[in-house]
Amino acid sequence: MTAVLIQLTFYREIKLGPLLGMTKRPYWEIIADRPPGIPDFIREKGLPPKLWDARLPLSEDEIRKANLGGHRRAHRREEGLRTAFFGGWMVNGLYFVVFHALYWYIPRQAKPRRANLAHH
Repeated sequence: MTAVLIQLTFYREIKLGPLLGMTKRPYWEIIADRPPGIPDFIREKGLPPKLWDARLPLSEDEIRKANLGGHRRAHRREEGLRTAFFGGWMVNGLYFVVFHALYWYIPRQAKPRRANLAHH
């Protein structure tokens, strides 16, 4: 349940895509970590990546100059969405293994005690 709430929160908070002028990407495209398509106006103008790609490691000044603040947040939220998705799978996998191990272990520990009590 926690993973689902995190997923909904991160996805709802994404307003833009990670590139300048890009709209919000579909959920499964983000989860699959597909590279975003470069908007046509950027290709036409031949702008350097520092002016439109918020995924690059940019300084705060570079982000402000290129007006990439919202796109930078979108990129971080996309990363958070992927992390929460895969983290949810890992946690559920661990719960599954631990539950079945305990389900197998506890009855076996309880049986010998019942047998010993029956003989007394």
